[in-house]
Amino acid sequence: MSQYQPLVELEQRKNPIQKGTKLARRIVGGRYSLLRDIRLLLVHAVELPWIVFPLKPEDDSHPELWPNSYPSYLDYLSVVAQMIVPTERKSVSYGTLAVIPHDYVWPQEKRQSKWFFINGICTSPAMALLEAKEVAATFQRPIHLIHTPTAGVVRDLWNAITARSLRKDGYLSRPAFNIVKNALLSHEKVVLTTYSQGTIVASYIVRKVLKDPVLRLHAHKLEVYCIGGAADSLHIDHALSAEHGHSVPYVEHFANGKDFFARVGVLAHYHDTSGAIFVIPDKKGHMLNSHYIKGIGRGDYCDQRSRLFKYAYGAEAGPHDYIPTDRRR
Repeated sequence: MSQYQPLVELEQRKNPIQKGTKLARRIVGGRYSLLRDIRLLLVHAVELPWIVFPLKPEDDSHPELWPNSYPSYLDYLSVVAQMIVPTERKSVSYGTLAVIPHDYVWPQEKRQSKWFFINGICTSPAMALLEAKEVAATFQRPIHLIHTPTAGVVRDLWNAITARSLRKDGYLSRPAFNIVKNALLSHEKVVLTTYSQGTIVASYIVRKVLKDPVLRLHAHKLEVYCIGGAADSLHIDHALSAEHGHSVPYVEHFANGKDFFARVGVLAHYHDTSGAIFVIPDKKGHMLNSHYIKGIGRGDYCDQRSRLFKYAYGAEAGPHDYIPTDRRR
């Protein structure tokens, strides 16, 4: 059992009355954020059908909702069933499972960096592994999976709303924060590739890192890349950024202009979001494998200028490959 599992189980065992009272207080305190988000949902509802379409836009992609993407039809049926059936499930990996790209050659000298992937909502173990494999293949590095398990689409959406609008994000984000904390203390560079709901988790992690007096000394090691971001904010530290000559932590965002979750997330809150935001205005779709990762690997979003692109297919980003914090596309 992971050392982080008890944190999740403790959260789930809290007294129902205590949980209800605390949630009611959060709703009252966060009512303006909730009303803001309801308005955004209504305004951008027209983009909802394009979350999953087109299902297979590129021949060499491995779409999450395409049966042939999985080793067996049983895995695919599990993916669909876990989206629909509402129940609590355990994470398949609290950063312990590393996905190794095919034909990966381990460097003779140990790299002092560690890469993580944090998934979005409705993600079963099979889907999380499929997405992590695609990230590993794109960047030709071992990717450590931080899996947020699905409790079914309705409960996942509720958890995402309360985490984002009411800042009730400990259940989702505390295990991930502890993993990143340990990595920052033991590595020269920590890279978070985050997708959809994972960007809400990333926002929480950044807030906690910058508030911690010890971790602040290591915050310059952290790089956060947000894909199809659903978060409503992500802030850097301007004093640390001035000290190190680049934003701390370093952040970039990638969004499709017709992606519903990006429209109600990063694209609706760019004024409250630090880091370069790269957008393809007319592109549809929200799925990581189907609609994002191939284009990111080719540099489609950024004209091959972003720091994340510099890492594609095993390359290394250099000390001057940071995008200024006020850069937008």
